[in-house]
Amino acid sequence: MTEISKNTGVPGARYALDPVAFAKALILAPLIIAAMGFWALMIPVFAVLFGGPLYLIIGTPVLMVYLHYAKGSPSGAALAGFLSVAVLALVLGLYLSVAGPGRYWDGIFFWVLFALLFGPLWGGTFGYLYNRWRSDLSRRPLPPLA
Repeated sequence: MTEISKNTGVPGARYALDPVAFAKALILAPLIIAAMGFWALMIPVFAVLFGGPLYLIIGTPVLMVYLHYAKGSPSGAALAGFLSVAVLALVLGLYLSVAGPGRYWDGIFFWVLFALLFGPLWGGTFGYLYNRWRSDLSRRPLPPLA
């Protein structure tokens, strides 16, 4: 039994969330990406302004659920960011194709391209920062429920 609890790759394992590391990484990930790429026509800075609220509204619960059931690797967080953007874009695209004419597709396509770029970048940076700052308690799987 002790060998199972030491193995962090156990299927169905759950992990505690380190709230301080989570909050710091959630806020700083887009800001670091913007600081690293502000020279590229200020696109990352505008991405934080336009995509930041959606990142906080959608990304917070997605990353919380992801970190509860996974070890929290940067590549896994980047994949979670990519998939959440892709699912949101598909739902929005289906809604717009059913609800109205196709005149919105150009704008949606423009925003989705940037979101598919910055979602994984912010998610991967979040995963890296969270893994650097998280406590040892959050690295071990939680004991099974009695």
